[in-house]
Amino acid sequence: MKSGNKPCMMELSRQPTTGEAPAMKSISDILGGMQILLGLSYDLQDGFEEYLTEEQRTFLSMLRVLEEHLPSCCRAKAKTGRPAYQEMPFVRAFLAKAFFRVLTIEDLRKRLLSDPNLRKICGFAKVPSLATFSRRLAALSVNTCIGNSLETLVSSYHSGRIVGHISRDSTAIAAREKPYNKKSDVAIARPQKHHRGRPRKGERRPEKKVPVIELQAQQLPQEALKALPTRCSWGCKKNSQGNLSYWKGYKLHLDVTDTGIPISFVVTGANVHDSQVALPLEAMTEARVTHLYSLMDAAYDAEGIASFIQDRERIPIIDRNKRRNDTRIPLDPATKRRFAIRTTVERANAYLKDWLLSPQCFVRGIKKVSFQILCGVLCLAAVKILQYFIVPALNKSA
Repeated sequence: MKSGNKPCMMELSRQPTTGEAPAMKSISDILGGMQILLGLSYDLQDGFEEYLTEEQRTFLSMLRVLEEHLPSCCRAKAKTGRPAYQEMPFVRAFLAKAFFRVLTIEDLRKRLLSDPNLRKICGFAKVPSLATFSRRLAALSVNTCIGNSLETLVSSYHSGRIVGHISRDSTAIAAREKPYNKKSDVAIARPQKHHRGRPRKGERRPEKKVPVIELQAQQLPQEALKALPTRCSWGCKKNSQGNLSYWKGYKLHLDVTDTGIPISFVVTGANVHDSQVALPLEAMTEARVTHLYSLMDAAYDAEGIASFIQDRERIPIIDRNKRRNDTRIPLDPATKRRFAIRTTVERANAYLKDWLLSPQCFVRGIKKVSFQILCGVLCLAAVKILQYFIVPALNKSA
């Protein structure tokens, strides 16, 4: 470091070239080292050569929330060849891809080359090649330690707290990938009609399958999710105007709290019905937070879902699906007002798709798509935690 120049973040986090390299420093360690060198009331801008934008400051604050709960992902050290890049800069880069809404990995690499501040925040002394980014994306997509970070994050901040309502819904994820089914396969099919009474001689009728919800009630969440389709497919859904809309890709199923903090999420093929993911999501969410109500729209109107939640001493509030000769009592005004809180999950899905996820997934396969969605969900969780947990606590202590 030259005399007279202010120390920068990259110089503080640079690793030695000889001997055993120490573990990668976290954002909190780096900023703490800057505080020691620059004084107690230092300006964060002093650690960067170029102007630090508000988005970059927010991304730094978001990383400080996330990295406390991100497990250390260490690769096996190779016996031959040059030393490999560390994992943490790539994790920060893929989080930056979601936060700054960069479309492709190639665009992410170009952004790192042209943005010195982002390059320092991620921890790259030299930007790796595009092939290296692709290989690390494939490796991180199958790494379970990254997938468990959302559970540890939301569980730590909701420990000892009671969540009033969990809102559940799904949203379409478009992908540029070849689907395995056709549009006609997901269209609403008319049921095959048979004459009343016993079957005629020689007539064969299809055997009634056991409903998926009944099987899932006796399975663990991991077992139930393995049985669901995960390949890219055509999906069909009725919009708010009652018209059918089709898309090619996947479907994101999300559980959020009253404040919009995501608790659990599952990515499936686009042809999976919402009700088939309700029980696994309910089981995953109850293991992370303590909640009282589960709010769902008419797509989840099934007796098995309501009874599953009631058996766990919680109250399901599910919008009524229109059926023939439905004699059920409609929702009372108080329940309708409580059900209106479910718009939080719709706003969370809209925020994800408008600000944190690409309009289309340019990667292929459920693993890579799930990892990119995980990065967006982690960014959303960190922003909401800053908004509702950390900033109010700072204002009280000030």
